[in-house]
Amino acid sequence: MNRRGGAHIPLRRRPLIPTPQDPPVLQNGYEASPADCAEVKRTVSEATNFPPELVDIIMDFAEYWACSVTSIDYTVLPARHLAIRGARAGENKLLLRTEPLGLTKWHPHNDDLWRSQASPRPLLEEYSRAQLESLAEGPISTLEHPIRKVVFNIKSRDQGHGGDREDHYTYRYSWTWFDAGIDRFDAKNICGTDCTDDKPETEGSSDDAPQVPTCAIRPVWPPIKEDASYDHALHATPDHLIQRNRLADKNWQQHHIEWSWTDDIDPESTAGEDLEKKGRGSATGNGDSVRSLKVGDMITVWGRARFMGWSNNIEKVEVQVYWAL
Repeated sequence: MNRRGGAHIPLRRRPLIPTPQDPPVLQNGYEASPADCAEVKRTVSEATNFPPELVDIIMDFAEYWACSVTSIDYTVLPARHLAIRGARAGENKLLLRTEPLGLTKWHPHNDDLWRSQASPRPLLEEYSRAQLESLAEGPISTLEHPIRKVVFNIKSRDQGHGGDREDHYTYRYSWTWFDAGIDRFDAKNICGTDCTDDKPETEGSSDDAPQVPTCAIRPVWPPIKEDASYDHALHATPDHLIQRNRLADKNWQQHHIEWSWTDDIDPESTAGEDLEKKGRGSATGNGDSVRSLKVGDMITVWGRARFMGWSNNIEKVEVQVYWAL
């Protein structure tokens, strides 16, 4: 009874239901080598007696692919970052180049040439599959599109001011960005008498393996002009634009971008427009960039800035490339 003589109705206790939480994200810190992938394929094939085509499907479903990682860290510089400033000679800068896709036995011998942009000369002839096979660890993939995924991780920001106020903290009218390019080896390359490159290092390759020097690297993109110079466009190219910096944001931004061979976003669709709103190239979501990659290709990352007062400030850039055997 309560003090007024009425029956006391006990309060109903709320059940102790824990607050819903997002499941933990599982991250695989192990990156498979070509030898690992070949061994797993052999094991699956022997254990199941499946045909090679089905084994490839299983490997794809598990995303068990060989992976190479290339990165550069500018926080070791005195300024703790790299600044690319617009309206100057260095407003287009090569930041990194991945190792030749799948050619794990090839390594650059001349570090200065490797860190520099490729000589802006035309690619006369590509190396054949048979020539490149001797530079790979195990057999080269026979798949039509061996490169499965490219992942870009970029930590950067712009100058922290500029542009119209209504565009601040968006990617609209941002004049600092990153592009992806492609380099390939030229089989017709002839080293001149003044060439500083030595024979490349090739691990465990046969005596008849091609000696591919670093100076044989040629640009496929960015394009070149007839006067043997790069043709850098004023605006970002929709099918090569990796990521823009957020406009007038002083905070460092960590961008994670994935390109997959199965992507199929129409650049003219609403999804393509959404990519633009996120600062990405509208034509980078259709998978063409990944499906067009070949064994031996080198992906390049270029930092851009346009116009006086604009600065592309970069701490770190990393590229992960996954390919199937």
